Formats: sequence, structure tokens, C-alpha cells
Amino acid sequence: MPRQAVSSPKVSRPAVYSQAIRAGNILFIAGQTAVDAQGKPVGVGDPAAQARQVFDNITALLEAAGATWENVVKITSYLTDMRYSDAVREVRMRFLKEPFPASTSVQVVALARPQYLLEVEATAVLD
Repeated sequence: MPRQAVSSPKVSRPAVYSQAIRAGNILFIAGQTAVDAQGKPVGVGDPAAQARQVFDNITALLEAAGATWENVVKITSYLTDMRYSDAVREVRMRFLKEPFPASTSVQVVALARPQYLLEVEATAVLD
């Protein structure tokens, strides 16, 4: 099955992996952290601000693939502290509506940079 990289100028471009990959009608969005398009951290110390940036990044990648949040079937959230769950859930509810995607949230010891409080990856089925 051919794979196609999907990217958005609204999302910081990683050096060694794709922002998203389309394989057939499935879109795999790499874990998004709270960085702006220039790669600068957003909302240091503020889980709600970081969640907004993370979900904005995912939105931009969905749009680049011609999709919306309605196409998302699975979200995995990595939090450095489960006490951030409520703040992340509140932000996420601004993007999602029923039927909600399947979801997993886990606490991790650390993420790629110490200022990151969360990282979220998503999988979408495209029309």
C-alpha cells in the first residue's frame, strides 16, 4: 500500500519523521506537542494552553489531509501527570462531538522535552 506524507505549514516540521502519514484511507497523525509552527514551546507550565496548541496542531494536519475531527477514530494521550486530565479533557471537548473516538490516556515519566506536559496522537479514517 502506498504511503503519502501529510504536512501543514501551521505545524512545526520534524526533522526525522512525518507529521502525518496517509496509508490508503487511514491517516496516522504523529504525536503532537505544544509547539507553534516555528517549533517554539507554547503554554509552558499550563496544561490547558498546551492542550489547545496540541489540538490546533492536529486540526491543521486533519485539514491538510482533507479531513475533520469527525474522521478521527482513535486518540492516544500521553500526560506527564494525570492531574492534567481534567484540563486536557475540557479543551478536547471543544473539538470533539459524538460519537466520540476511542481514546486512551496514559501517564508517562517524561516526553521529548521537559516543558512538554502532554502529547497526543490520532488516527483518522478518510472518506
